[in-house]
Amino acid sequence: MDLFEQQVIPLQLSPDRQSEITFWPSWLGSTEADDLLAIAIDQVAWRQDNIHIAGKSIPIPRLQNWYGDPTTSYTYSRIKLQAVAFPPWMETLRRRVERQTGNCFNRTLVNYYRDGQDSVDWHADDERELGSEPIIASVSLGQERAFLLRHKTTKERLNINLPHGSLMMMGSGIQEHWHHSIAKDKNVVGPRINFTFRNMD
Repeated sequence: MDLFEQQVIPLQLSPDRQSEITFWPSWLGSTEADDLLAIAIDQVAWRQDNIHIAGKSIPIPRLQNWYGDPTTSYTYSRIKLQAVAFPPWMETLRRRVERQTGNCFNRTLVNYYRDGQDSVDWHADDERELGSEPIIASVSLGQERAFLLRHKTTKERLNINLPHGSLMMMGSGIQEHWHHSIAKDKNVVGPRINFTFRNMD
């Protein structure tokens, strides 16, 4: 792991303020990333949750689970996720992310995109429980996918390809001013797992 290999992507939030995405495209070596992907696929207690749209209950196009203090939960889009305690291998990953980014994280949402038909629509991680300007660190494993950003006001767009073993940190202000998504891609056949580390009271 090269602690110094990073890209800093400044994003204009308003005429007088900027924030940044910090990106380590090769944060994990290929063998370690392969091993972690296999462990996550096998050992995460994957959930298939439903979202309610126009009176219909529809399976969300990915699998997921929420990790942290088991006495707590996280709710988004009317989906309530009761926290599961960090297993030792995920706790080790969490601590490494903290050391690399210099930020504290005590929760993670883990998503499993089984192939290119799995996706996540435009959204911001701006729930009240995450604080006013949440910092979120994202570890990607498996199939490279495009991470799409769209400014809420100007509609400016940015695409960042997230390769196997990469780490990305979204700085303060990103969730307030930008939406992000992972679009469906018919050319993608491999699985992708994504850990998004957050800090909550």
